[in-house]
This record gives sequence, C-alpha cells and structure tokens, in this order.
Amino acid sequence: MKKRVIAVIMAALFLLGGCTASNPPVTTGAGAAESEEATDIGTETAATALMTEAETEEQTAKYNEYGEKAMNTIEGYINAPASFPFSFKYNGEKVTGFGEGFDKISAEKTETDDGAEYAVKFLHKDSGAVFTVKAKAYCGYDAYEWTVYISNETNGNTGVFSDINAIDAVFTGEKPTLKGINGDLGDMYEPYKTDLSKRVVSRSSTSGRPTHGVFPYFNLEYGDGGVFIAVGWPGCWRADFNGKDGMNTSVTAGQYEFSAYLMPGETVRTPLSVFLCYEGRDEAANMNLWRRWFIECNMRKDTKGEPIRPATGWGSVVQGMTTHALTRTANSYLRHGIKLDYLWLDAGWYVNADGSACGWPETGTWKVNTEAFPDKFAEVSQLMHGNGGKTLLWFEPEVVRCNKDKYLKANPDFKPEWFLGTAAKGSWLEGQLVDLGNEELRAWLYSKITTALDEGGIDMYRQDFNVDPAEVWRSRDGDGREGVTENKYVTGYLSLWDAILEKYPDMTIDSCASGGGRNDLETMRRAVPLHISDFWDGRAGGYDERQTVLLSLSQWFPYFKLQVNAGEEITEYRFRSCMAPWINVNVPTISKSTPWDLVTKEIDEWKKLSELFYSDFYPLTKVSKKNTVWRAWEYYDENTDKGAVLVFRAEKNKNAQQTLKLHVKEDATYTVRDCDGKINAVMSGKQLAEGLSVTLDTPASSALIFIERYVEGGK
Repeated sequence: MKKRVIAVIMAALFLLGGCTASNPPVTTGAGAAESEEATDIGTETAATALMTEAETEEQTAKYNEYGEKAMNTIEGYINAPASFPFSFKYNGEKVTGFGEGFDKISAEKTETDDGAEYAVKFLHKDSGAVFTVKAKAYCGYDAYEWTVYISNETNGNTGVFSDINAIDAVFTGEKPTLKGINGDLGDMYEPYKTDLSKRVVSRSSTSGRPTHGVFPYFNLEYGDGGVFIAVGWPGCWRADFNGKDGMNTSVTAGQYEFSAYLMPGETVRTPLSVFLCYEGRDEAANMNLWRRWFIECNMRKDTKGEPIRPATGWGSVVQGMTTHALTRTANSYLRHGIKLDYLWLDAGWYVNADGSACGWPETGTWKVNTEAFPDKFAEVSQLMHGNGGKTLLWFEPEVVRCNKDKYLKANPDFKPEWFLGTAAKGSWLEGQLVDLGNEELRAWLYSKITTALDEGGIDMYRQDFNVDPAEVWRSRDGDGREGVTENKYVTGYLSLWDAILEKYPDMTIDSCASGGGRNDLETMRRAVPLHISDFWDGRAGGYDERQTVLLSLSQWFPYFKLQVNAGEEITEYRFRSCMAPWINVNVPTISKSTPWDLVTKEIDEWKKLSELFYSDFYPLTKVSKKNTVWRAWEYYDENTDKGAVLVFRAEKNKNAQQTLKLHVKEDATYTVRDCDGKINAVMSGKQLAEGLSVTLDTPASSALIFIERYVEGGK
C-alpha cells in the first residue's frame, strides 16, 4: 500500500464539510478559538507544500466528489478543532471539541490507497492528558471515521474523565427518521423504523456482548439524504438520537459507562465512530451503498486483496470423534463428487486439566486430545488441502471453564492474577473470565492458539465467547475507575486478534459469541460473523427465520453462514432456505437414504448463486417471520448485468402466485431461467421492473431464478 506522510505543526483554518452540501452535520461545538501555534492541514500552503506537483495531482485524481466531501469534513474538524463532534466531562465540567482548553501539538496525514488517515494530538491543559484523534476519510465514498485516545503522560493521576461521547453531533434536516435492525436474540434481526420528531431513541448494550438484542449500526435519514452511523465497540455501548424539534437531530454515542481518573502512563480509547453519508431517500440504493462500502473498505482482505470467498462446509462439535471419523466424513463428500471448502472443527477437541478428554462447555487447556486426534488435525487438514479445501478450528480462550485449582496446576506458567473473576455465576456456563487487558496473558493465549493452528495446519481461527463479561468488568474497576477494566479488555481483545492476523495474513477470523453476540464494526474488520444465531443449527424447523435473516441481515452484513440440518429430511425448500454466502452442508454421510443427487444439485445451484453474493442486494418482499407469507430477494451485478432471485412460499401460505418487481436496467433485455424448468423466457428490463410473475403450486416451495443480459445470437 502506497503511503505518503505529511507531518505538519498546525495554524487556524475553518473548512466546512458534511454529509451533503445542503445538509452538513452541525456539531455542538461552541466556537473556533484555537491556539496561535496551530496551523492547518489539508491546505495548499501547509499540506501540499510537502508534495511534488505530480503527487498532488495523483492525490486529487484519487478522490471522487464524495471522497472530497469526506476529506473536507475531517480536515474541517481538524482545522477548527473546537467544532469537533466529541465531548466529555472533566471533574464534572463539560468540554466539547478541542477548543480553548487545548493546545494542538502535532498532526500527520497519511495518504493510503483508499483515502487518507490522520493522527492529531492535543494537550488538555487542565489534566495534562494528551488526546490523540485517529481519523480517516475515504476517497471513493462520503465516509469518514475517528477514534479518540486519552493518555496520561504526566507523573501523577489525572482528575476524573466521564460521560465521554465519541460522537456528539447535530444533523440538520426535516423529517428525521431512524432505521436499523435488531441484533441476535429477541426480535432477531427484525427491522425497525422510528420518526425521531415524535420519539427519542436510546439504544444500548450493557452485557458486554454488543450485538445481542441490539445492533450498533444505524441509518439516520434527514432532509434530502442521510447518514449511516456505526459504533464500533466490542463491549458495552450506548447511542441516543433526539430529533424532537423536527429539524435538528442530536446524536451522542460512546462506551456505556466511563468515569475514571487515569494513572501515569495509562491510555484509554473511545469506540470507533463511523459515518457514511448519502444523498436522497431511496432506501434500497442507500443500503447498497452501505454494502459496497462495507465490502470494499471494511471486510478483511487477503494478501491478494480479496475478501473471504463464499464457501461450502461441514461442521460439528468433535467431542467423541476421532481423526478417522473426520477423514471418513470428508471422504464421504468426495466420493459423491463434492469438494467442500471447509471442514469446521468445533468444540471438544482438547483435554481438561486432568489430561482427560472433555466436552463443551468445559473449555480445557487448549492442548489437543491426542488419543482421539494423534495427528493434531494435520492429517485432516492435509486431506482437505489436497482437495482444494481448508479447516477451521474452534476456541473459547476468554473463559476457563474447568476446575480452577487443577487448571493452575496443569499450567504452571499461567498466573493466578490473570483471572478477572467468575462469569455466568451459578449457570451451566460458569467460568473464570481471563484478563485480555493484560499483555502477558495475551502472549500466553497467543502461544496456545498459534501452536494448535500450526501443528494442525489449520486455516481459519474461530473464537467463541459464551458469557456476558460486563458484571465481572465492573467488579474489578475499583473506586474512581468505572469503565477502565472494560476499556483495557476491549483494547486487548482487538490486539490479540491483530497479532493472530499479522502471523496469518491470509486468514479471516470467525467471530462468535453464543451466536451473533459480538459483531460490532471493530470486530467485523477482522472477522466474519459465520454463526449469527444459536437457534437453528441441529434443531428442527426455523426456515421462516432463516429466510427472514437472509432478507434482513444481508442488507447490513454481506457474509454469514447458515446450515442444512442433518436431523431433518433434506428438501429443495429447506436447502435453499440456507443459501447464505457460507453454507454448511451437514447431511447424514453414512446413511443409505441421504439424497446425494439432490444435495449435489443444490450445491451446484449455490455455486452459481455464489458468484453474486458480493453484488447489490434488493428485498422484493417485506420482512416477516410469519409462516403465511411469500419472501423474495434479488442479487444484481450492474457490471455484468447478471442477477438471481430467490423466492419462497411459506408453509401456511394460501396464494400460489406472486408478482415481483425486479431491479434491472429497463432499457436492456434479459434471459430469465429458473432451476426447476418452469421459467425460460426472454424479457425486457421494463417488463421485469413492472413485475415478474412467479407461480409455486404448493406451500413450502421455492424458486431460484437467474437473469442475464440477452445477447442476440447468444445463449
């Protein structure tokens, strides 16, 4: 990645920027007073003076009109720091922005392939603490972000920092409306829509697992456009939206609770605050803007610059299994011509503190049970690699769920002070939460994890987290230190993952927390949320819910997993209900009744569909979990003019026909073919946009329809 660092000592300039030219965000800052030592960043006299003419032209060409808006917004805040949409209290007195109470120390601007990164330091005069703003503007989108770090570089304790708002902004425009979806659990991934002129909205997570029940991703419509806002914090967070006057919508967000002094040498940080601005209120177009930005600018890329590919897999807890059983399973698929992309090895592969085999929820010592797996999974990985596949291995390293004393005896290099306290006390998931805020503990875990991955030739690391940590965090804070344990834990969690990914640059982590419990944006920049819920895998039914999640969550997250249930009869309808970007094809491998022809047919359909998973996504029906409705959605690639439509008639629906208005180019002509031999036509884009009629004769049936631009004389 090419980088050009421009380091300048900053002087005063006020640059306006915002989500749209007509509706810029107005911060709650009180003015633009700055110290005389400040100079500006992003001006010709200061920034471009350090660049050659050719480099300046290259930078200018990189930014489209939306990227220029993002850059102007960030540089406007930096050059008028009193206006920065950030606030906190110091010893009970509110401070907004980085104005009169601060001296600007330094600033750096780093040009990257996808935009520019900024690091700006301010000295807070009253406390002596250094505030570092790390920000970014994206060159291809009106998107920008920041995280604020507070460091005590003095020799004594600071006063108390509290009520830290990583976001404290006002967005001006009429008819403010907040849209989003819920998280895992409760109203699972159900959409919501709120008129903010009539109701104040407060969303928060207090469990320490940020996406259980709630979802820290928001679509705020106002005026003639809007902004997506994401709060990236794998802990407890809050976000408040108030548009009661019908024109000015205030937004505040941050760590849920923080009120603490900082000790010498100590640093804490805010959540990541992200903004993606758009024009117009075409919700489908705006959600696809989010999807494109999420894929392009957030999803982890391998050394070739590619995100994780769609995948087929088989997955199971492996307690009670052996190396022979795993290779037999993989070979069963191979014998039927199916080369799985991943063999997913979940819990139960380790020994406990006695050195004996154990099963989840016991978490063991992260030493492989070599009686069951003498190869430590190397033979299994070799088999998969030889057939173009990979392996995934499960860990739950944050919780010690076995006898504490025996665990310490079995691991003499593990220090007792690395235990934070008992989580999920009194439940079947009770265990000792370890201190990810401790660098020594992280190094110990890193060694355990990477040893198992290396010895087994494992390709993907899966981290689970089955307790709510917040109560333990709070119990360890101490007087005058509320929120510090959580802050350091969260920072350590991200540091551990960064270390793993640095060692394995082509790896993407799988994030799990009792399903979809920890899928904030900081986590999603390092991982994919394969297991979005605990409620379906291995359980009968749930197909209305699977379809609903495909319809709702796909608008926000382009990649996740669903699983075919080996315990039920495999049907076309059920298989297609699981056609997510990652699909686990768990079928009975030793049963003579397994319909391998149907499985092969559906995998071939999925493979064709998988070419479109990273294209635009359009809901064609309302989101509903009822078993009396139709559900349908469309993928469409504007570059290739190819698309696909998945259609489901639920089990209790009484209507055999549905008309679906497709998103296509109306001046084009398309071939339209389904996978069941019922539709084979050439239709104009105008006809498809007005409505494609689909007939499904029986309830619990489905259709998978592919469309492709028609070429005269072609297929």
